[in-house]
Amino acid sequence: MFPAVSRACALALLLFFSSLSFTSAQQVVFRGYVKNLQTFFFTDRQNTLLNSGFFHNRLALQWSPDSLLTLNVELRNRLFYGDLVRFSPDFAAELERDPGFFDLSFNSIERSALVMHSISDRMYLDYRPGRWRIRLGRQRINWGIATTWNPNDLFNAYNFLDFDYEERPGADALRVEYRIGGFSHLEAVYGPSRQRNNWVGGLRYTGHTGTYDWQLIGAWFKHQIAFGGGWAGDLGNTGFKGEWTLFQPLDTGKTALSLTLGTDYLFGKNWLLSGGVLWNSRAAGGVQNPEALANTTLSPDNLFPARLSLLASLNKQITPLLSGSLGVLYAPDAEILIALPSFGVSVADNWNADLTGQLFFGQGPAGHFGNRFNAVFVRWRWSF
Repeated sequence: MFPAVSRACALALLLFFSSLSFTSAQQVVFRGYVKNLQTFFFTDRQNTLLNSGFFHNRLALQWSPDSLLTLNVELRNRLFYGDLVRFSPDFAAELERDPGFFDLSFNSIERSALVMHSISDRMYLDYRPGRWRIRLGRQRINWGIATTWNPNDLFNAYNFLDFDYEERPGADALRVEYRIGGFSHLEAVYGPSRQRNNWVGGLRYTGHTGTYDWQLIGAWFKHQIAFGGGWAGDLGNTGFKGEWTLFQPLDTGKTALSLTLGTDYLFGKNWLLSGGVLWNSRAAGGVQNPEALANTTLSPDNLFPARLSLLASLNKQITPLLSGSLGVLYAPDAEILIALPSFGVSVADNWNADLTGQLFFGQGPAGHFGNRFNAVFVRWRWSF
């Protein structure tokens, strides 16, 4: 009954927004996009090519009755098809599972090789009186500063290999901010949970010193006390970012440290060189199935299944319409290397297409290091 009520509320809000767009268009913003992601999975063995994909439609509706209050609802619809659906018995059930406090996820079609899934990953009220900002509902709570890994991102940790989810997940929470002045503000967030003591809540204080923005956080994170901080600034002509969080379980278990450092350097004509490192003391230190990494649900206290991960990438804006990049991730204790080439083109102002690869190398069953698994993604997007 509870999921049905949540879905009915989402539908009612969407219908409400639709009616507003005809009567007070000046107060309503409607935007979205349609895109298709086609994926080819293969290995160096014969007859291992799998082909899957999905069509993705996103609708975002925003209503502002005055300058202080905003109501926002965004709906994500995806139609999955192909071999990944066919050969994954739990695909539909896992897709429908909503990790939030409210169940705003449902499948409207479930076939052997076809699944239609919809979820509202944004549904909140935003109120901004003076120096205050109060937001209630499903929202993106971005506490991260670093580029690739975010140990401070306690509410919306995401997998960087899932490159197609630009908006990143949302969390059901109450968020209260107070702007102290200048670059400083204090933020308190509470995210409830369906399971006892599995809630997340914390405080964040941000400031600015010299050329650096910085922050400190303290939180309760799912049976753990969390304390950390982060920074972003420049070392000469080089950008320098970092985050760290300590996690102390209240029952059993050792204190865990999640630490990341990142740097980027712009040189020549639109060349960007970036690097990053992640230390994850809670990692098991091994990767048995590299093909499952892109779909693994991660947590800020365990952002990658390796203790040490190193990432380097080179990006080039070739022309105003063409761009390319090459990234390499290496995790020595997990004995895994991932090559991440990408090429993008802007067809028009609201049309984009790109080609992305994820090539996994690691120890095979015979103990030899080599290519284990590959994925190639072809994507186009039309925004409106």
